[in-house]
Amino acid sequence: MSFQALNVAASSLRAQQKAIDVVSHNIANVNTPGYSRQTPNTVTATPESIGGLDFGRGINLKSIGRSVDPLIANSQRENTSQFQFWNQVSTGLTTVENSFGSLDNTGLAASVNDFFLSWQQLSNNPQDTAQKYNVRNKSESLIIQLNSMQTQLGEGQIQLDQSIDQQLADANLKIDAIAALTQQITAHEAGKQGKTSIANDLRDQRDQAVRDLAKIIPIQDVNTQDGGQLIQTKGGDLLTQDGVARHLTRSSVSSTGYQSIVIANTNQQVQGLEFGGTLGGTIKLRDEYYQGYMDTLDSFASNLAFATNQVQSNASSATRLSQVQSGQGATDPTLALNDATQNTAFASQVQAGSFNIHVYDAAGAPLVPTSKTTINIASGSTMNDVATALNAVAGLSATVDSAGRLNIDAGVNTVAFADDTSNFLAAYEINSFFHGSTAGNITLSQPVLNDVTTIGTGYTDPATSLLQIGDNRAAVSMMNLQDTALSVDGTTSASLHERISSLSSRYGLDVGVANQQKSYREAESISLTQQREAISGVNVDEELIAMMKFQRAYEASAKIITTNNQMLDSLMGILR
Repeated sequence: MSFQALNVAASSLRAQQKAIDVVSHNIANVNTPGYSRQTPNTVTATPESIGGLDFGRGINLKSIGRSVDPLIANSQRENTSQFQFWNQVSTGLTTVENSFGSLDNTGLAASVNDFFLSWQQLSNNPQDTAQKYNVRNKSESLIIQLNSMQTQLGEGQIQLDQSIDQQLADANLKIDAIAALTQQITAHEAGKQGKTSIANDLRDQRDQAVRDLAKIIPIQDVNTQDGGQLIQTKGGDLLTQDGVARHLTRSSVSSTGYQSIVIANTNQQVQGLEFGGTLGGTIKLRDEYYQGYMDTLDSFASNLAFATNQVQSNASSATRLSQVQSGQGATDPTLALNDATQNTAFASQVQAGSFNIHVYDAAGAPLVPTSKTTINIASGSTMNDVATALNAVAGLSATVDSAGRLNIDAGVNTVAFADDTSNFLAAYEINSFFHGSTAGNITLSQPVLNDVTTIGTGYTDPATSLLQIGDNRAAVSMMNLQDTALSVDGTTSASLHERISSLSSRYGLDVGVANQQKSYREAESISLTQQREAISGVNVDEELIAMMKFQRAYEASAKIITTNNQMLDSLMGILR
């Protein structure tokens, strides 16, 4: 029996030594990211029957367990993806805040208020040239604000789009790592059913690679019994399976104007990328937030330009023009002015109606016998038709140049415009205040830039063609635009002030939601990390206690061997 006891003690020595090796491995990886605590799983050896009695044969180390909770692992992966998404959005919105400045105090809203205040001040003294300079200065400040915001947002979009290439490269590296680790796991565990502990470290590395991939793109994964893993995007596109990797790349330009993301070597556009990860946050910033702000700015600029030009094109001042050129040209002067192919943003606003043109001599007196001529605009009128009608007016010459622009030459005479019911003057920027139709291209018209005294403040009398000194009706109309509901771009009708307020409110809400979601995901991450650490983390104190336990068992087993040796020595001494 002493020989049997030696075998039992020897098995214990081997088992305790291996258990200490596992504990040592745990302590060595206490700070390794993604490492899961390993546990030696021991079982009693198959007993041996001797003389009708079953004697134990000691202990075997059956496997090395890996402490992992799949539910927590899945929650961490999802949380990682969502946190990175909202962190990216929050950071991007902060950048927008820095670009916009204060929307309420020193930014766009303030510039709009100053613009309309300058018109109010001009309406109090319509003949004051200094007030007209003030109008131009405030208008230029508003234009600079719009141009700057649009430029910065556009540049931000470009930077975001460029960052996608690096993110795709990083994602492809993670996909390759997952595929390679899956191949290693499958090779290690082949033919060793139930002994997956041999690939514990590889599985930890793969899980970490999956979490790293989830930081970039939102994914879903399925583990198979043979150690394999299937990784898909949230939209169901396969990224890796059975050790085979499928890369992400850029393809043709999408409807948003940017290259779409597809599976490499296919035309299969990847779905669901916008639901998480830094890539999803980048796409959302580029296509929804930044583009939404740019669209709102464009809508504001469009309505501001057209509404202001509607007032200005019908207004006049003591300083009239002898030569007038339309700010916008017709792509084809032989097509209808409101044809969709015409190269002006407001062509669709032209309708059947008419406008009056008043002609004055070199001294500024209305031409006799008649100074007013009505130019009719029919539903199919062309730029050539308008030029022909103007050529019939005494003292005027009108042509259409190669760019489709209308040119009116009054020679030594001057002209004024009034009573436009067709919107032709505003649409093609004749006697206009603004040039352009978007936040990015809006500027002051050339006549206003050249001479502020041409800014119209009143309306020409339709009977006498005269402008009464002190007439401020046009300036008042301009001032009232700030609270007038408008829509020339298909958006919901709203005043210019309401449009700016909606931009401010939308931005504030977006920032609030992003910061709230980021904070929530951050708190959730801390909670999940604590839960994982409680199950999978290495506690050095616990490992030292376990080591002492295995050490004592080892010492006891060694004592058994020593005792049996002494017993055998005593027995051999008796025999001698």
